[in-house]
Amino acid sequence: MTAPSRRTVLTLGLGAALAPSSTPARAASTGPDWDGLATALHGDLLRPGDPRYDSARLPRNLRFTDRARPEAVARCADTADVAECLRFSRRHGLRFAVRSGGHCYGGWSSDAPLVLDLAGLDSVRVTEGRTGPEAEIGPGTPLITVYTALARHGVTVPAGSCPTVGLAGLALGGGHGVTSRAYGLTCDSLLEAEVVPADGRTLRCSPDREPELFWALRGGGNGNFGVVTSLRLRTHPAPDCTFFQYSWDWPDAGRALDEWQRWAFAAPDRLWSNFHVWTRPDGPSVDAGGILLGPADDLHRLTAPLLARTGRTTSEQVVTRPYLDTVLAYAGCRSEQDCLRQGSQAFAAASHFFDEFLPDAALTDLRRFAERPDSVEASVTFTALGGAVNRVPADATAFRHRSSRLLAQLITEWPPDADPAPRLRWVTEARTTLAPYANGHAYQNYRDPTLATWRTAYYGEHLPRLEAVKAAYDPDHAFDFPQGV
Repeated sequence: MTAPSRRTVLTLGLGAALAPSSTPARAASTGPDWDGLATALHGDLLRPGDPRYDSARLPRNLRFTDRARPEAVARCADTADVAECLRFSRRHGLRFAVRSGGHCYGGWSSDAPLVLDLAGLDSVRVTEGRTGPEAEIGPGTPLITVYTALARHGVTVPAGSCPTVGLAGLALGGGHGVTSRAYGLTCDSLLEAEVVPADGRTLRCSPDREPELFWALRGGGNGNFGVVTSLRLRTHPAPDCTFFQYSWDWPDAGRALDEWQRWAFAAPDRLWSNFHVWTRPDGPSVDAGGILLGPADDLHRLTAPLLARTGRTTSEQVVTRPYLDTVLAYAGCRSEQDCLRQGSQAFAAASHFFDEFLPDAALTDLRRFAERPDSVEASVTFTALGGAVNRVPADATAFRHRSSRLLAQLITEWPPDADPAPRLRWVTEARTTLAPYANGHAYQNYRDPTLATWRTAYYGEHLPRLEAVKAAYDPDHAFDFPQGV
């Protein structure tokens, strides 16, 4: 790879959970009854020695491979399996983790004695709702499978570009993606969720049923309150799209980013765009790209002012395709199956939100950072917010970042034989470089295990309300992990 492939990866697997220790002494001495659990499940229970175990234990983020050595992986086939696993964990005082797509940036969705793997809960069913088509989607459904199934009906849900992320992890942390300025965050389209809390009950929550839990799941729900086993979402039209990408020479990088940020934030809602600053040992580069819900002629009219102010581009690409073909291409795939075959990678990331546009000093600092001779292959990706994302009131959901103009993801990947130390150092130093210009917030779907201020950064003024929901639905903190509410 010449550069990291995760441009606007949205993703986060469900977090790890810790069951309370209420096991009788005899159960503790004899250990968990794994054979009994295997018999009770409709799905498979994979343990060390099973030829399927080694692949089943691995998260998508191979950075945490050594930590991911559970005593068992439960491939849950339905909601009943989830409830059985939670009761089993409670009975035996056993830590558990819940994993949808396995993309957890902290590795916590695979780091426990029992992993509840929701990949088998991957159905997509479209029905006619009161205001149009609605989709009932399983939590472990890969995003590209969601896009493919919905495209048959001419609809979509607002979501990201990483094809293998599980829908639940994406939606419950917010879910920003390629149609968010037009349709809002993924969580903004959530109509109802089925949830299994630690006591093994099954709840349906919506604005009218369990409303506080429903509020918390839209932006603060990853691994905090229960296992989401189904999500019902409002769908939106999936028209033909125009993909675009422009590159500039490095000396023009500062001007290009400065002009892009104002242009992209003020663009019509149907235009979504991001800007990449790529670092490499052989020198940095920049490009901007995005997707317009509409034809190429409209795209050219919208980008003409930007291109006139940013100087000569070194390359331009503008392609109009059907919606599904566009998201496939953006993910680097030719088909759904091609996407699902994409290999795993080790990666590390951090994030910043910005309430104001980057000033000249920030552009200068970023250029100096990118020009360092010890740079690794990595990227700083700025995504323009605004549009439907920012029109939702700040207290309507647990996603508190409604006033920001830009979101930056700082991300680097590395092959298995590479030294992670310089990559991890790059993330820390990139975050430090931009911190003076950010608002102190960070995206809860880009969890950063090294972020000391994560409580205020992710949740801020929503934290007390989230803690109240936690006390109501998980009073024993059965669901617990290093950055759990």
